[in-house]
Amino acid sequence: MKTIHYILAGIVMSATLFAQNGSFIASKSYVVFKDNSDAPKVILNFENNSSSANINVHTLSLIGAHPDEFNITTDGCSDTTLYPNQNCNVEVAFTPKNDGNKNALLKVPYGDSNTIYVFLTNTEDKRHNVIKRLAPILSDVNISEDLNASTSYDLTWSLIGYHHDYKVIVTMFDCTGMGTGNCGSSYSGSEKFLETDPVVPSSIESSDWKYYDQNASRFNYTCSVTIPDKRGNNESWNSSGTDIVVRFYVLSDADGKNHKSSLSLIVPGNLAKRYYDTSGRKIEKTVCPDTGCSDE
Repeated sequence: MKTIHYILAGIVMSATLFAQNGSFIASKSYVVFKDNSDAPKVILNFENNSSSANINVHTLSLIGAHPDEFNITTDGCSDTTLYPNQNCNVEVAFTPKNDGNKNALLKVPYGDSNTIYVFLTNTEDKRHNVIKRLAPILSDVNISEDLNASTSYDLTWSLIGYHHDYKVIVTMFDCTGMGTGNCGSSYSGSEKFLETDPVVPSSIESSDWKYYDQNASRFNYTCSVTIPDKRGNNESWNSSGTDIVVRFYVLSDADGKNHKSSLSLIVPGNLAKRYYDTSGRKIEKTVCPDTGCSDE
């Protein structure tokens, strides 16, 4: 579990990234308020993500450098028991007494001796500024050009970005009868015939991608997919090959908890076969029957 360290009033505080610990999860780990007393209040959601265990939440508090510059205006979590898949909400306001940079931690104790923190501030640090400005991109995508029906393939790819918790969904669309650029235009399009479960990184390493002094990470993925024996309409794959589109969608845990939609990823550079659109988001491949494509 990665942690991020904040120095508040000379004390180093460690807050678990994405404010999670085991099965207890917060919707945000980092809140930036507008720099005035009229800043909108923020609602934080805390969830027991366990399938079986209850979680006892104890009394919440504000600590750190400027706890009196923030206020818990509504507290539906303190001294409660969350049953599996149950959640509670806390509303927090920014109430500055004077100008300047203000920071505090919302301390959320639970269980026997566990705690998660949510960092509250009116000043965005470089890391979170970069996360908002630079979307992740794909790298080193490895997919066979021709995919045979009823066959399993190990797909590998990397993602370069600044979050730590990206999940990726791989989708495939049958482009029969569709003009170039139209196939796979919608995540929920009727031509979609394959969708993986969210794939988590198999390893994470440092990358050379840097924005000012902020280095991105390289997230490496692998998953196995099996091409269906029939097309989505239950017809056979074309003997000479059926054009398909492969797309990658990414969602960070924080975005998911805030009900944001997934992001369609771009593959920079050239692949062996052309893209199906000009953005580089839709990669063209071919599905053959299980005996392979004919020369028709």
